[in-house]
Amino acid sequence: MRNRQITKGAATATALIVVAALLGACTDPDSEPTPSPTPVISPPAPTPTPSPTPSVDPTVAQAEAAILEAYQGYWAAKVAAWADPMRDPGPELLTYAVDTALTDVQTSVLQFRQDGIAVTGTPILDPHVSDVVPGEAGTAAIVDCVDVSTWTPIFTATGESALAPSQNPRVLTNSSAYFYDGRWTIRTSVVDRNTPC
Repeated sequence: MRNRQITKGAATATALIVVAALLGACTDPDSEPTPSPTPVISPPAPTPTPSPTPSVDPTVAQAEAAILEAYQGYWAAKVAAWADPMRDPGPELLTYAVDTALTDVQTSVLQFRQDGIAVTGTPILDPHVSDVVPGEAGTAAIVDCVDVSTWTPIFTATGESALAPSQNPRVLTNSSAYFYDGRWTIRTSVVDRNTPC
């Protein structure tokens, strides 16, 4: 009876081994088990740190606006004076120009009158104010790339161009502003005809 139990147990074990072998024979030996997908977790995007907005002193901002207004007024008066040099410049020039800026325009008017030249058209301005020192003795710098392509000197007798040869259509102009007699004025304005911009 003991032999039968061993034989019965051995038969069961043998059957299990055969089933396992058959199951193993049904799988492809070259294939690897497919791994379950691993979720890809991206690191969180860094939160941008807001850069501080530079605050502009209201006094400086107000001065810059007044300086640009004076600069535009100076150029408007200059354009009007050069358009008709037979007339003396109007009071606007005295409002916006002092010192060298004033005398330069007046000297040019006299020279144009003598040479029979008038400047027609209007320049295009693109001024930038810097180095503002507000107050009663206020000063500032103005850099401008003036487009003079539509502002042309002509001989009034013939209408022919009086433009110098090889004139750059855009010229660098450096000006200085000065707080004078309760208002911003233009003190100097120098055109650098050799530096195109």
